[in-house]
Amino acid sequence: MQQTVTIASRFKGPPTSGNGGYTCGLLASLIDGPAEASLKAPPPLDVDLVLSRSGDGSVLMQGDAVLGVAKPATLDLEVPALPTPLTLGVNPVDAPGRPKKFEPFETCFVCGHERTHPDGLCIHARVVEGVPGMVAAKWLLDENYAAADGNVSDVMLWAALDCPGYFACAAGEAALLARLTAQIIKPLKAEGDATVIGWDMGASGRKRRCGTAVFDADGTLVAKAEGLWVVVDAARVQAGA
Repeated sequence: MQQTVTIASRFKGPPTSGNGGYTCGLLASLIDGPAEASLKAPPPLDVDLVLSRSGDGSVLMQGDAVLGVAKPATLDLEVPALPTPLTLGVNPVDAPGRPKKFEPFETCFVCGHERTHPDGLCIHARVVEGVPGMVAAKWLLDENYAAADGNVSDVMLWAALDCPGYFACAAGEAALLARLTAQIIKPLKAEGDATVIGWDMGASGRKRRCGTAVFDADGTLVAKAEGLWVVVDAARVQAGA
């Protein structure tokens, strides 16, 4: 199976390349069940790319260049309970002890503050007061995010599971998503609101690990993911390279 796909500029992360979670979701779209998607190079915007099966997984290519790969996975990730009440504090970049070396992209499809709803997901993570290492955001849903069945599409859920992880484990650092392993547990109707959380899972050298999860309005777990971010040169991130 092979298909031509295009990542429209609407779905940017860095200014010139696709949002990592959205791109991982495209890769996972050819896999049934939980998947592990790894990004090898920044996916360009508004150009034809080739998404195809590779064994029991998938690969995204531009010409001869591999942009990302995915494979079936088992996600053994314990999700913290959704805090009740959920009290949100400051932007994680402004939290005490953060490096404050890098400001996230204001035009990012998922977390950009210059995006308007529903053109962007507008998931603006804040520190969860009283829960060290956790961030959260309310996510206002919209039919614009729905698949044909009226539920939020899997690709949109993968996107939502991306940026909160950055704010949990790498806020203030220039970091790129390298790998996202996600499992969608139940459908989420594309109306009302949801809550997305992220939590820090530790660091080693330039690597940052995090967990993320989406809960519906009733507090039921919808999807979860484990992310790996890699700290790189800030100029590289700004260039989307």
